[in-house]
Amino acid sequence: MNDKLTPVRAATGGMSRRGLLRFGFGTAAVAVLAPALAACGSSDDDVSADGEVTLTVVGFEVPPEEKGSELDKAYKKFLADFQEQNPKIKIQSIQAPPNFDTQIIVDLASGSAPDLWSQDASSLAPLVKRNLLLDMRKLTTAAPELDLDRFFPQVLEIHKGEGDAIHGLPNDFTPMVVYYNPAVFTKANVPVPQPGWSWDDQLAAAQRLTIDSAGRNRLDPAFDEGNVVQWGYRLSQYAYQWVYRIWQNGGDVISPDGTTATGFLDAPAAVEAIGWYADLVLKHKVAPPPSTLEKLTNAANFNDLFIEGKFAMFDSGHWSLVGLTGAKGYQKELVAVAPQPRRTEEATALYESSFVLRHDLPEAKIKAAATFVAAATDRGYQDTKAITGIAISANKTAAEESLTSDNAKFPELDKVFVDATSQGRPPYGSKIGAYPTIEKGLDGMMEQILRGASVQEQVAKTVELVNRELKAR
Repeated sequence: MNDKLTPVRAATGGMSRRGLLRFGFGTAAVAVLAPALAACGSSDDDVSADGEVTLTVVGFEVPPEEKGSELDKAYKKFLADFQEQNPKIKIQSIQAPPNFDTQIIVDLASGSAPDLWSQDASSLAPLVKRNLLLDMRKLTTAAPELDLDRFFPQVLEIHKGEGDAIHGLPNDFTPMVVYYNPAVFTKANVPVPQPGWSWDDQLAAAQRLTIDSAGRNRLDPAFDEGNVVQWGYRLSQYAYQWVYRIWQNGGDVISPDGTTATGFLDAPAAVEAIGWYADLVLKHKVAPPPSTLEKLTNAANFNDLFIEGKFAMFDSGHWSLVGLTGAKGYQKELVAVAPQPRRTEEATALYESSFVLRHDLPEAKIKAAATFVAAATDRGYQDTKAITGIAISANKTAAEESLTSDNAKFPELDKVFVDATSQGRPPYGSKIGAYPTIEKGLDGMMEQILRGASVQEQVAKTVELVNRELKAR
């Protein structure tokens, strides 16, 4: 599968960013499941006379093609263990439809939503703005063992709102890092990326790693433009894969108070970052333009191309490991990751999945949900994150101890992700309700720039679009 998924976009190995971060929901979940979700609801009727509570949860079911996987086994074991230890709390586990982000808003408004579900942080803000989520501080009161110190502070920060409210508790996450193929670097005698590397370092490496059919690199005056057999970098038009470049240059897209893009997206730091990124295609030509990339990924899976050495570097999150390990010719020596390069600052985006609750739960269900979330964010279930390899556990101790565990799937790679967390920032969609629409505008802006449109003109148009959306919300 290539990266041309809409609207979830970025997918590798048959899974999307949002799908993987929402408990590994596969894209194969069928739309006929929507009525099952809409049929849910929360009321005191779910509490029996003897105190038995039924919780409807979404996020512990895999699609049919993933039955029997390590993830499926982890879900089943956790639910079975929880049920045995808490016989008075009955868990009704259901699968999510593919349009979950929009369906959940409809179902919350109608009162037919599940009690608890896994929420992608990138689309959290619309739910917060509509007051559809429970303040999770009520859970910490109901279950004192649910201490917030268990979470990475940068990840918990994603959920903090006005008045110290906490809209969700973290499950798992990933910083955006740079994937690279060490064999490609070694063959070209190029040093592999190291912590603290810069934009200039990345460009210099990409130039030497863009190779023509005669073995010449991009810096050779005789380089054959028409016969590129290896690209130094894969660039993406989609904002979630480049917006942190603006942060790395000391800029921002939107003002801290979330009211305007004027003076931010059109500020010199942001414009320079956008232009630099696009120039990897337009000026330096170390990454294929979208049309060429489309042809390449139509002919072969990108994961296979990367393992084969047709690309030296690309940006992604932990989810890409799922696809890469299943690629043709995969060997662990062919996949490595490095932290994001810096310009004036070290920065990356944290994409995350959390447990959230509907705002109108009765007290009995709040207590039951507190017990469930306390277990789901504690060691045990969180330790399985390193075994399945799906993401980094948001439980700090679980994540850090997995780096030396014999059972962990990617301990050396995971260390880079864990170390990069301290430079991570919340995604805009976790704080700004209009961001899903704004993000599409940023995608379109980069698409036009990569087609040769003026950076200044496209940025100016996009500032107007962003301000309209911010004002409208």
